[in-house]
Amino acid sequence: MSNNQIAEYELPELGIHLQPHGAVMIDRKSMYYFRLSGRGAQLAFLLSKNKDLSKTARIWEIVKKEELTADQLREELSAHPFTEAWTQGLLDQPIQISGSLQSYLPISCTLQLTNACNLGCSFCYASSGKPYPNELTCSQWIEVMQKLAAQGVADVTLTGGEAKLIKGFKEIVMAASSLFTNVNVFSNGLNWRNEEVELLSHLGNVTVQISIDGTSETHDSLRGRKGAFQESMETIKHLSEMNVPVIVAMTINEINVDQVTEVIDHCARVNAAIFRAGKTLSVGRATKNFKALEKSFEQRVQSQLQQARHKWDQHLNIIDWEHEESSFTTDFCTPGYLAWYIRADGYVTPCQLEDISLGHILTDSFSDIGSPARLMKLKCEAKNCKCIGKVEISETDLPFENEMKAGAVHE
Repeated sequence: MSNNQIAEYELPELGIHLQPHGAVMIDRKSMYYFRLSGRGAQLAFLLSKNKDLSKTARIWEIVKKEELTADQLREELSAHPFTEAWTQGLLDQPIQISGSLQSYLPISCTLQLTNACNLGCSFCYASSGKPYPNELTCSQWIEVMQKLAAQGVADVTLTGGEAKLIKGFKEIVMAASSLFTNVNVFSNGLNWRNEEVELLSHLGNVTVQISIDGTSETHDSLRGRKGAFQESMETIKHLSEMNVPVIVAMTINEINVDQVTEVIDHCARVNAAIFRAGKTLSVGRATKNFKALEKSFEQRVQSQLQQARHKWDQHLNIIDWEHEESSFTTDFCTPGYLAWYIRADGYVTPCQLEDISLGHILTDSFSDIGSPARLMKLKCEAKNCKCIGKVEISETDLPFENEMKAGAVHE
């Protein structure tokens, strides 16, 4: 990512998202978040309103009968970059409050605009190609996005199939850009018109992720279309020239495992912003065509990433393989609890890999879809989503409770 792009994210746009068991502080730009104690959330509310450490400490003393000096509060806040910034006067607006104390509502959503696709990739997790019966229309998706924005969702990903194949794509991406802080479009990079690239350039808060899965011959073979590699690379170059950040995603399997370095070289030369590699998962069409990577293959990928980072570190942000994969078992990936996947037919699941739904986005209320009972049931019954089974809910610790529990500002 360029220095200019990084600079845009230096000052956080902070919000507090309430959940039945506690609160989450989130930077709505970077989508980085951490959990707050009830005490921490209350102090955040106070400080964001009056922007004064001494005043906040004194308010706390008056109400809670607990000794707290400005120096003690400064030390407590210095434990985390977000809260430390407040002591330097960088919090210039009230914190946005979202969420619910009754249900788990999302801060991020993936919208599968259509299951239709102009490719037939041999590893497609969704087995995309044909649209589902009764897919949501453009106007219905815009209605859904308005409701999501009203609940505090900051980040949406528009995907497919191929997201651009939905009738009204330009209207949808314009609405998404207006309603959310971040918009991500996942695409195979084919059939991008000049006016679509120009539109994204003018919108300013849209990132495009394009899949490149090997050298020219390998990519075309895996994706079942001759010339796909060349066209997708040209799209990346065009988007980059128009200052639209491009993430290149490479899905690793035994066929392309030794082509990571070459793919990164191609991406750097067309000025992609970020490169990340992920494993081929044994779902969808990949169930028959691929098997899980052996450990030796993972080590070969890691070695290539390290070499490429040494070569292109100042030009291309190369996401670390181990860090990305390990993060899927932490609190920073909570499908169902902080993220929803909304299928093209309107059914809501915790992630793109799971078939069991939490409800329908048009016929069920948000509070019902995110109800603790439904999430717990799905957590026990999930077939493909491994992450939701690992989510552990901590003891309830909410702000403004009568019996406050002493603790740090963040866990």
